[in-house]
Amino acid sequence: MGFYDWDQMKPEDISELYRRKVALGENIVVASVEVKEGAVTHAHQHDSEEIVIVLSGAWRFSLPTGEVTLGPNQMLAIPPGVEHSSEALEDTRALDICTPMRYDWLNGEDRSLHYDADQWLWAV
Repeated sequence: MGFYDWDQMKPEDISELYRRKVALGENIVVASVEVKEGAVTHAHQHDSEEIVIVLSGAWRFSLPTGEVTLGPNQMLAIPPGVEHSSEALEDTRALDICTPMRYDWLNGEDRSLHYDADQWLWAV
């Protein structure tokens, strides 16, 4: 059993445009995320079912069946093994819930999914 207070938790900077606070259960992980407009998550898939609930802002997801844009109080359920990517269309706050546990969130292996190489290119 665990108790978490989002207001008291320090966010982890996943990238310059993506911050996350993580709460753990035995078989589930819940993240409070803040993504800035333009933040991308590259195409990936995982063994976890993922539920994304947008609290404010707009977040577009690309799925094999097409694109879905979530706004406030809208939810997307992504089954395990389904490739997906995303882009924040506005500054967005959301809850991201996965089961079973996303260990790549805990050990930082997912950071490369949120890195946009174009942000670091300099004109020559």
